[in-house]
Amino acid sequence: EVGVHTADVSHFIRPGNALDQESANRGTTVYLCDRRIDMVPDLLSSNLCSLRSNVDRLAFSCIWEMNHNAEILNTRFTKSVINSKASLTYAEAQMRIDSISMNDEITMSLRGLNKLAKILKKRRIDNGALTLSSPEVRFHIDSETHDPIDLQTKELKETNSMVEEFMLLANISVAQKIYDEFSEYALLRKHPAPPPANYDILVKAARSEE
Repeated sequence: EVGVHTADVSHFIRPGNALDQESANRGTTVYLCDRRIDMVPDLLSSNLCSLRSNVDRLAFSCIWEMNHNAEILNTRFTKSVINSKASLTYAEAQMRIDSISMNDEITMSLRGLNKLAKILKKRRIDNGALTLSSPEVRFHIDSETHDPIDLQTKELKETNSMVEEFMLLANISVAQKIYDEFSEYALLRKHPAPPPANYDILVKAARSEE
């Protein structure tokens, strides 16, 4: 069994109240070089709606029954109360997966998830999926002027891809559920074909390599 759990913000922000209106006006969380401007108050974004370890948190859950070939046998959606057993960075999770001395329950679960994620990714690529990811950067800030003085590209690890695969699978499962149950409200974002002029730079670059 594999689950993706998203914090239930709707439990705290009711339709039409002041928090809802302010969040709608902001639209998204804005990330700057040295700070972020949250869409919702810090109490929610960093505490009550943050899936911290060893505390109960309200969530929306997409849960699959899978076999060892990452084939979905059953999917269910539910409101839930989860209690995460570990809060790990990508690097910490990768260290557990790679360690030959760690074989605890959490580490073994991570290895199982990583194995399934690799199968899911290969299947997506084989079906024609595009890989369009760009590197994530981190800024180094001058302590006096607070100006960015350098940047560092973050190394992507297998655990980054692992989380990405299950988030994509959750999106796909939810979209399919909406289409099946509420087809009149199911929207497909489809971009029109780009004008030929948009290919000029690509064509020119390709010809220069001949």
